Amino acid sequence: MPEQAKAQGGKRVVQLSGFVTIGDSLYGVSSVSVYVPGTNRGVQTNQYGFFSLPVLTGDTVIFSALGYKRETLVIPKTYPSDSYSIIMQMQEAAIELSEVKVIPWATERDFKEAVLALKLPDEGRTAANRNLDPERLRELFEVVPMDGNANSRVFNQQQRIQQQNRHMIPTISPFAVLKLLDMLKNGEFKKQ
Repeated sequence: MPEQAKAQGGKRVVQLSGFVTIGDSLYGVSSVSVYVPGTNRGVQTNQYGFFSLPVLTGDTVIFSALGYKRETLVIPKTYPSDSYSIIMQMQEAAIELSEVKVIPWATERDFKEAVLALKLPDEGRTAANRNLDPERLRELFEVVPMDGNANSRVFNQQQRIQQQNRHMIPTISPFAVLKLLDMLKNGEFKKQ
């Protein structure tokens, strides 16, 4: 039987692996930092919340992610196995930041006056007026091709119209039927 790997100081190497979830759900949390402080050992969880990291018995492992409370796990010094599997449940941390108003003027009133007194360059205004000109917009509408969504909508609309036309019964005026019967009785079709 091969001897188990031992590090300095008689500590054993244990493969820590597991799954990091949100609270008591089974939704994995990606990009959670899993590390042993004061060392260069650490990983991040993958897109599904899984991780694997070699640690030593007695190590303290930190789980840290933005928006979640920091969690800690201590590997027991006398842990007998070569692997340690866990499901770490991260709790969301709601942090409310205080409001910060950033204005380059001493008061809000000065700022409003400066905005109202602001003169925009004419070239920007003329370009905006040209781009919003109804004739220009109509011209662009006729020239610019449709995107995939517009093509799909038009195709589906045409399909619906074809279906409706296929199932439509032509409407016949009862007066036209009576006139046709009269013409048949009178023999108007034989004369031609």
